[in-house]
Amino acid sequence: MDRIGFALAFAVTLVAGMAAARADFEIRYPIVDYREFEFEHNGSTSVDSRSALNNNQSYTFELGYGLFPWWEPEIEAPYNAPPGSNSAFGGLTWENTFELADPGEYWLTPGFFAEYQHAASRANADQFTFGPTVQREWNNAFGSGLNTLHTLNLLVAKQVGRNRNDATPIAIAWQTRLRLNQYFEPGFEYYGNLDTIVNRTTVSDPTHRIGPVVVGLVNFYRYGALKYEAGYLFGLNNATERGTIRWRLEYEKAF
Repeated sequence: MDRIGFALAFAVTLVAGMAAARADFEIRYPIVDYREFEFEHNGSTSVDSRSALNNNQSYTFELGYGLFPWWEPEIEAPYNAPPGSNSAFGGLTWENTFELADPGEYWLTPGFFAEYQHAASRANADQFTFGPTVQREWNNAFGSGLNTLHTLNLLVAKQVGRNRNDATPIAIAWQTRLRLNQYFEPGFEYYGNLDTIVNRTTVSDPTHRIGPVVVGLVNFYRYGALKYEAGYLFGLNNATERGTIRWRLEYEKAF
């Protein structure tokens, strides 16, 4: 309960001061790696015959540390290149992952994610995203002898300040993967951005993407470990690009 209370108080404090969010092709896991230093890179690029949706690129670089067993703060630097534009720095982002219970303590492992981004340009609003992250490891699923891992994110966004958008969208991310071994875990994932829950006239059409993903880890023991994710997302409606390539690399080492 102390973890939950701290996470909620933290979110309320941030919302009171600033806010808003962007859509990332990244699953937020509710597990904190205590006393581990992490350097992470996420990237994505779109593929479409329509020039307005083709080659939309996003790159992020993050530094994080498991400060407590239940809290891991991170600093992120995002770079974005919309179709037909050069890559530009988006502003510094402060991310926070909260592990609200130990894995296996409940049927679902609950977590909470909160992010604040200070825009690099005064023409853009500051950003804030927050919401629950949950995970369930299912061993011997349906008596098949297979082990699976399921992760769900439900993140709400809001903007304040100059040039803000008054919409209140929600981003949904789901990943299911088969735990074959630590090096190769195939699965699928879904990303949905539903910009419709408040002030429908201020936002664009919702977007939906689904596709295969592979996840793995290479352990170098005293030299740390390297995690990877690679996936391809298919657009499910006309407002979404036909395809998106996304990847994630993370180096971690305990100190």
